[in-house]
Amino acid sequence: MNVSLAILFSLLLTGVASAGAVQLVVKPFSENKTADKKQAQVTRTYALNVRVTNTTGTKLDGVTLKWTFYAANLRRGTDSTVVEKSGEMKLSVDASGRYTDIVTPKVAFVYTPMHSQRSGRSSTTVEESGHRYRGFYVQVLSGDTVLGEAISNEALRKQLK
Repeated sequence: MNVSLAILFSLLLTGVASAGAVQLVVKPFSENKTADKKQAQVTRTYALNVRVTNTTGTKLDGVTLKWTFYAANLRRGTDSTVVEKSGEMKLSVDASGRYTDIVTPKVAFVYTPMHSQRSGRSSTTVEESGHRYRGFYVQVLSGDTVLGEAISNEALRKQLK
């Protein structure tokens, strides 16, 4: 019995070590770029700080980091999520717990929230429009093999399927 457990654990540990997995820590950050506070239109830029940690014993050379920002389409009658911007970066990570930090380019999200606009004694409702930040998805790939991934929230993952 002890021998079979030892074999099982060694097979499990070998599978993890040979999988070439990386650990991803992604921290989004944003800046408000709206110049005029009285203006209804909002511009906010987002970028990602990504730390890729190599948990294997071999150096990862020439792997690809793919990132995607998603936005909520605020046009009336739609409840959709769209790709605002995506990109790729090549990177290398040394072995045994070493890491590489990467910052993605800033992506601007421009939208107008629902508001009322006065003209004289009457006011009209202005519908919301544009694209508001919804989340991100990051993958590290070696060829077609996914080494690691991170998503901002599980609701976004379900919506993308």
